[in-house]
Amino acid sequence: MLYKTRGIVLSYIKYSETSIIVRIFTELFGRQSYLIQGVRAKKPKHSIALFQPLMPLDMVVYHKKQANMQRVAEVKCHVPISNILENMDKAATATFLTELLTKVLHEEAQNEGLFRFFLRAVIALNELEASHALFHLYFMLHLCSYLGFGVKAAQEIDEQLVRLGLHQGFSREEAGLLNTLLANAFSPELRPNKQIRRKLTASLVKFYQLHIDSLDTLKSLKVLQEISS
Repeated sequence: MLYKTRGIVLSYIKYSETSIIVRIFTELFGRQSYLIQGVRAKKPKHSIALFQPLMPLDMVVYHKKQANMQRVAEVKCHVPISNILENMDKAATATFLTELLTKVLHEEAQNEGLFRFFLRAVIALNELEASHALFHLYFMLHLCSYLGFGVKAAQEIDEQLVRLGLHQGFSREEAGLLNTLLANAFSPELRPNKQIRRKLTASLVKFYQLHIDSLDTLKSLKVLQEISS
């Protein structure tokens, strides 16, 4: 049966000589894997550029419950994200966020509220012209609410991590920054130094690992920490 749904690309892997398998977080069906045939052929039906990390899509799909692999009948770009794809810092952020989401989102777990939040975040990241070095922190702080372990203040994160000996506590500046990101829409005017950003990112990753047993090492974290300006 055919369904229309929006989706956001998480990642893809090569499959056979000309095809790929794409992980996509969809509005109707949660995280799904789709076989895209012939996309790496000389004259593909679909451009492989459609399947870059964070690409928002309009899709017509065949969906079978409990199937490991789904198929796409039609697909097109929902909104272009050229600024993310062409900016090295934004691309590093995109890679980190998609790796995190791939590991924390469950198959066939529909969550329309999370999808709308995710789509708004992708569009906002693409449109940002000023500093976006804190964007991943803002995203992680608000994503956890959709995953069932949301917090209202930095102190809640601090207490949980300190109690288990996972870090030595936030400074007043660090806690204030997290509280600002929790309370407000993302503001590019916030520009703490790289050392603070690195510490807060590492702490939030530990906070996620505390609540999601299956979340192991994030390979893209090192690249994000090094590239992000």
